[in-house]
Amino acid sequence: MLARLLYLVIFCLGCSARLLAQTYEPGYLVRSTGDTLRGEIENAFWDQPPTFIRFRPAAGGTSQLFQPRQLRAVSFTNGRFFRYEVLLLDQSAETRLAYLPRGSYVTMEPDSVLADVLLTGPVELLRVVLPGAVHYEMRRAGQPPLRLSQRQYLRETDTGSWQVTDGNNYRSQLDMYFIDCPAAGQVAQRVAFTAGGLGAVAQAYARNCAPPTGPPARSWLAQARLRRRTALRGGVLAGGRYNHIGSASGLVEGSCTDCLPHPYGGFYAELLLPGRTTAIYGELSLSSFRSQDAYYVGYDPTTGNTQYQVSGFRAALGTARLGLRHFFPLPHDQQLLLGAGYEYNTVLVQSPASPIKDYGYAFFGNAFAVPTLLPGLELGWRRQRLTANLSGQLYYQHDDTGLGNVLFGSSWAARFGLSYRLGRNTDDAARPQP
Repeated sequence: MLARLLYLVIFCLGCSARLLAQTYEPGYLVRSTGDTLRGEIENAFWDQPPTFIRFRPAAGGTSQLFQPRQLRAVSFTNGRFFRYEVLLLDQSAETRLAYLPRGSYVTMEPDSVLADVLLTGPVELLRVVLPGAVHYEMRRAGQPPLRLSQRQYLRETDTGSWQVTDGNNYRSQLDMYFIDCPAAGQVAQRVAFTAGGLGAVAQAYARNCAPPTGPPARSWLAQARLRRRTALRGGVLAGGRYNHIGSASGLVEGSCTDCLPHPYGGFYAELLLPGRTTAIYGELSLSSFRSQDAYYVGYDPTTGNTQYQVSGFRAALGTARLGLRHFFPLPHDQQLLLGAGYEYNTVLVQSPASPIKDYGYAFFGNAFAVPTLLPGLELGWRRQRLTANLSGQLYYQHDDTGLGNVLFGSSWAARFGLSYRLGRNTDDAARPQP
């Protein structure tokens, strides 16, 4: 069965070798020196400000990595527009329940980011999404910037309990900011605190109150909506694992009854989150292992001893893994992968290597060790569809459930594998048409 699975992996690799993995879209970027580079930019569907930009001059060309501080602007031809800005952001603004402060506080601190440009013209509207809150900045000629943030806090009630309270008074702030434009003030009283709502206020000012000699209005509100928040990708994997596993029952002496490499193969899936640098990872794989264990033979009334017979066996091992992966950018469309996760193993087929069929298999369900409470770790490298990774997992035996053993175990396994993504790039399928 395992050999057939490996053949399937190789066949799938051959069938999809010409497909690409990353999503590049036409656009341009302006470097901090003022130079403009036109070509293709990787779209990672960011919800928070990009921490790096990958650019290539033409399809199939060599890509370059840029840090935000090396850029002035990033623009997709049919998509979003980012501009490098130093903005004052309220670092105490929060909407996550576990992090809500007791009382309303404002902590304005400068931050250098590639901000989403939503509007330009008589009123500029910028957006920055940080963990826990969305921040907007409005700008108009002759006025200081208006800074707005999502905000919730805990307020103590008369009974001594703490109540979640909305501290975002954006409507009052908008009314004061556009006090010279009643049309914008009227719109501000009925809009939600969203990019579209704030954009409607700014556009009302541009239509009704802006000087006719001012700059023309331009909107990226539609382009700034995330076309895809997540991307589901999957493929095949194959490799080898080395088991340093002792007897499952502990009745056979020696710390290792399977000090051998074994091939494995299977399938994997990744759910890539916005920004495409973090993914939820799952895997189903099949491998084999060898071990020894002691089987109950009978009771000797003469000596008063229970009799066991040591026997070697082979077995097929099914493994399910679930974890998180984080990707760090490397030059030339490469990525460094760090991951952690947990696995569940089940023995699917067990065959004895010596003739003891009459005694049954007392330890069949526990023939393989149990993963410890510490997650398994992996380190890998990815280029487009191909991923190579090295992973390790600690195990403990079923009969030893002491805290130290459950945490660190006495057995381990190491795997080296290759995986290949199959199917089309769902991010690329969502590319807007010009």
